[in-house]
Amino acid sequence: MQETTQKRRNRVFKSLHKPLTYMGIERTLFFMVCVSAVGTFNLFNSILAGIFVFIGGAVFGHWATNSDPAFLKIIGRSEKFKLRYDAAKQKVPNVEVR
Repeated sequence: MQETTQKRRNRVFKSLHKPLTYMGIERTLFFMVCVSAVGTFNLFNSILAGIFVFIGGAVFGHWATNSDPAFLKIIGRSEKFKLRYDAAKQKVPNVEVR
């Protein structure tokens, strides 16, 4: 007696997993680039400095978004977690002990 097993298939909608972007840059990074460009403009009183900061930030943001959209979120949230292994230390800490 041979049983047939059916594999479960779930539909995946690409629009749900696509990052929200402005000009190809993830929206929170785009906001940070705009704020830093305006801050640079106000600090140095130079429109060229603001434009250069915006263009540099836009290029970095476009690269970061195209390489991995979750990259910046992972780096941003990584500071609240304790380091498990430090290569500078010779002793490996006990991770399981609370």
